[in-house]
Amino acid sequence: MATLSAVTLTVRMGPVAVAPAPKAVIDAIEGATVTHAVGARSGFQLSLTYSKTSPIATTLLPTGFFDPMMRVVLVATLRGVPKVLADGPIKRQDVTATGRPGEYRLVVTGEDVSGYMDVADLTGFPFPGMPPFARVALMMAKYAPLGVVPMTIPPPFQPPVNPVEKIPQQQGTDFEYATKLAKDAGHEFYVVPGPLPGANTAYWGPQLRVGAVQPALTVDMDAAANLDSMSFSADGNAAVLPYGHVKVAGFAVPVPAPDIALLKPPLAARPLVPTRTKLWETDDMTLPEILMTLLAGRGTADPVTATGSMDLARYGRPLDARSLVGVRGAGRAHDGLWFVRSVTHTLGRGSWKQAFQLARDGLVSHVTEVAP
Repeated sequence: MATLSAVTLTVRMGPVAVAPAPKAVIDAIEGATVTHAVGARSGFQLSLTYSKTSPIATTLLPTGFFDPMMRVVLVATLRGVPKVLADGPIKRQDVTATGRPGEYRLVVTGEDVSGYMDVADLTGFPFPGMPPFARVALMMAKYAPLGVVPMTIPPPFQPPVNPVEKIPQQQGTDFEYATKLAKDAGHEFYVVPGPLPGANTAYWGPQLRVGAVQPALTVDMDAAANLDSMSFSADGNAAVLPYGHVKVAGFAVPVPAPDIALLKPPLAARPLVPTRTKLWETDDMTLPEILMTLLAGRGTADPVTATGSMDLARYGRPLDARSLVGVRGAGRAHDGLWFVRSVTHTLGRGSWKQAFQLARDGLVSHVTEVAP
C-alpha cells in the first residue's frame, strides 16, 4: 500500500487473480492517473521510479510482471473510505532513463476490463432469435472469471427478431459488437470497476441521468467553495435534430425524432434549441428501427458544458462519472443539476486531485437548490 499523505493507494496485480504488489513496486510508485469518460474506454497510468539494482530491474521486468495483459487493480482510500479506481489489463510499458545516475522511470498504461473483451475477433458467431440486450448478456458471461456482472436494459423501441427470416451474427470482437449494438439503440456500453476489488459491472443501456445526486460543486462562495477552477460553454452546433422517412403506400413520409426525454430526462428549464437538422438514411428500415435510430441520433451531444478541477481534500470524496452532481454559486444560468461526462483522477505523493467535465441540455436549472 502506497501512502499518499491522507490518501492511500492499494495496488494489486496478477494474470487473472490478483495479489498485493511487491514492496519494491509500492516503494517505487510516484503517482497514478485514471480517467473515466462517457463514450470512451476507461484507462489508467501508473508511474514508478527505480534504480538499476531494484527488483523491478533485476527480476520483475525481465520475468514479465509488467507485460501487456497483466491485470492491475487500483484502490484509492480517502479518509478511510476505499474507492476502486481501475481494474484491467496493462496494454503498454515505457521505460526511460531519467538522467540521474542509475535511475529509471517506468510508466505502465492500461485499460478497464473491456480491454480483455477486445482481443478475439468472433465475427460470424450466431445469436438465433436473440434481441441485442440478450446477445450482450451472453457475450459477457464468458468474462465471469474477471468478476464481470452484466447489466443490460432493453431499448424503448425494439424491433422483433425472427430467426426464420434472419439470424443475427456477431461483427468483430465482443467489445466492438456490444458497442455497435449500443450505438444503434441509442444506448452506451461500458465497464465500471467495483464496488469491491476484483468486481466489475458491464453496463449496456440508456445513459442514466436519474438517481442520487453527488454533493454540490461550489464556486465563489468564500469558505464553502471547494473548487480550484470552473468554466462554462454553450455550443449551438452541438445540438442536432435528426429526422428520417418511412415508406407508406410507396410514399416517403417524414418521421420526426421521438422525445429525447425517453432516454435523457432534461436537466435544464430552458433547453438550447437545435441549430441544425440531419437526414438519416432510414428508407429500408421498419418503423421501430427508424424510431430507435432517430432517438440515438438525438441523444449524442449536450450543447452546454462545464469544466473544472478540484482537490479532493476540500471536496471530501471522489466525483463519479456518468452520474448527477449539483453546482451552486455560479449564477442562475449555470446553477443546478449537471451530468458528469468525465473525470480524471491524479494521485501523487501528498495529493488526490480531479479534473472533470459536466454537461446538460440547456441553461437555468429546473430545481431551486442543490444539497451542499
